[in-house]
Amino acid sequence: MKHSFLDFAKLVSDYQKSNKILHQNFSNIIVVGAGGSTQGSKAITSFLCEKRVIYFDHLDSFLIDETINKIEIKNTCFMFISKSGETSEILTIFEYLKRKLEKKIVIKDNFIVLTEVKSSTLGNLALQNMIKTIEYNKDIGGRFSIFSNVSLLPGFYYQRNLVENFLNGGKKALDKINDAQSEAKKEFTQLKNDRNIFAFLTYGYELTELALWKKQLYSESLGKNKKGIVPIWSEMPKDQHSMLQLYLDGPDNIYFEILGIDYEEINMINMTLTNHMNATFQSITEKDFPCKMSIFKKNNIENFGYYCGFEMIKVVFLSELMGVNPFDQPAVDNQKKYLN
Repeated sequence: MKHSFLDFAKLVSDYQKSNKILHQNFSNIIVVGAGGSTQGSKAITSFLCEKRVIYFDHLDSFLIDETINKIEIKNTCFMFISKSGETSEILTIFEYLKRKLEKKIVIKDNFIVLTEVKSSTLGNLALQNMIKTIEYNKDIGGRFSIFSNVSLLPGFYYQRNLVENFLNGGKKALDKINDAQSEAKKEFTQLKNDRNIFAFLTYGYELTELALWKKQLYSESLGKNKKGIVPIWSEMPKDQHSMLQLYLDGPDNIYFEILGIDYEEINMINMTLTNHMNATFQSITEKDFPCKMSIFKKNNIENFGYYCGFEMIKVVFLSELMGVNPFDQPAVDNQKKYLN
């Protein structure tokens, strides 16, 4: 399977070049992006419980102002990511922050841009303001970018020693292509049996952003030509008090994956969480609903990388079975033409 998002030799080379550009030591990184430009690194930092990387992937001026007022601005890197260089949310926040901060910091020292090497609004803003620019690989779409510099730079900025382990996990997924193809066939069978909803149930807050990453991967890759699998996410055990009734006793059109953490520290909280996870698994399988369980060892980033690689490979096989192109997003592009 040859795809740019799995070309690890080039991915490593691009990451190393990017690191030479982003060489300063910052107390915080604020990542400004949307969708795949941020979701990969969010999945990584969430799994590693890294709080120094903050995300502006929203248009909430109150939250942006509140965050800025709480951190040391002069020692913060503002990383603007847009593959096309034309994402309206990122351009808006760029201008908002520039006007707000230009009297407090030297913009060219604290701002950095990741975008394709071509003429674009974001690229031109970087040139005009003498801001360093890092190349966004034009052949890798956002939702497939978790092994690229777009995700690795912010994701591992404070824990760079873990990058190699993460990428090794992704490489190992390449040795399991047949397994990924087999899993894709099983999910396609669920779709043919009118189970078109895929529910991710997470036990462990570290996995929240991974579930949201997978939600985007499925939605944007497979939702085309009146076809698709609808991914939904539930934070457990909280959603056991709202969604579990529907899951267990509602329409038979859902298949499941439980994602959990194998915590090394044994305490009452972790034991109760694991107990709930196992009970939910038993309740679902007792109903003969399809349910897969994926367990991650706490802080095992190689295991995490393997999972991400495997899921992307599986989605490519699923797209072939469904007869759709996993790499475009025509409906999203159509929406953009109505933006003022």
